[in-house]
Amino acid sequence: MIDDRLGEGDALSVEERDGTTATMMSTRSVGAASRAPCAARRRCASTRASAGRARTATRAGGEGEETPFTNADAFSALSGLKQTGADPFASGAARARPMEAERAVGFVKSGVDATKLPSTRDSDAILKRFDDTQRREGTEAAVTACERPAMERSTRALASRASRVMLGICAPSAEDGLASLKTWTAELGLPKGKLHGMDRDGVPVDPPKGAVFIKYNSLSGDAYISGYGGTFRGVLFTPELEDAAFRQYGYLPLDVLTGH
Repeated sequence: MIDDRLGEGDALSVEERDGTTATMMSTRSVGAASRAPCAARRRCASTRASAGRARTATRAGGEGEETPFTNADAFSALSGLKQTGADPFASGAARARPMEAERAVGFVKSGVDATKLPSTRDSDAILKRFDDTQRREGTEAAVTACERPAMERSTRALASRASRVMLGICAPSAEDGLASLKTWTAELGLPKGKLHGMDRDGVPVDPPKGAVFIKYNSLSGDAYISGYGGTFRGVLFTPELEDAAFRQYGYLPLDVLTGH
């Protein structure tokens, strides 16, 4: 479509076809323009002047640089949200999250007064000292440096503030491993579930020969026993507290909770 706003002699477009150039001109005739009423010409001139003023108003500082176009009216409703930092794409009403099952916090043996156990900070320091000394000098030196009563109370203290406790028991035999599992779950007041690895499709099988590894998780109370070819002996103790800090100690002596 040809723009009839162009004046006489103004070129609208140029097309090149087969080596020839065809110039499309405005279809407005000079005669028709001359017959236009004076009032129409005045309105046209006024419109052009207004457009010129609008273009001039968009320039910034007279440097010939136009400011970016913004539709302030369309986005004015977001001004309040920008001040509060709210998400403009969030729904008006907050959606309630599904209720999560609450974890029991704290595992304590019946008869143990948790209020008299050492603080989390002191307990962490004792068991970290054990770890550091054990890596440098061995288990016996570590037990001597930290003293068994302090290690026992520190282990109980952390379990009493944990939402989950995981154990990794490395024992010289299945008998020793299962005895340690019973001791640790009883002494720390941990839940007891099923023991896996002692049957095949419901048919009982003999326990693994030689050293074993038993992993335990307080969320289910279940334990899993399997053969173990490593040389570590003791319990890898991993309590999860509400502060979400990662804590793992060991291998603590298998009998650290019995005092001998």
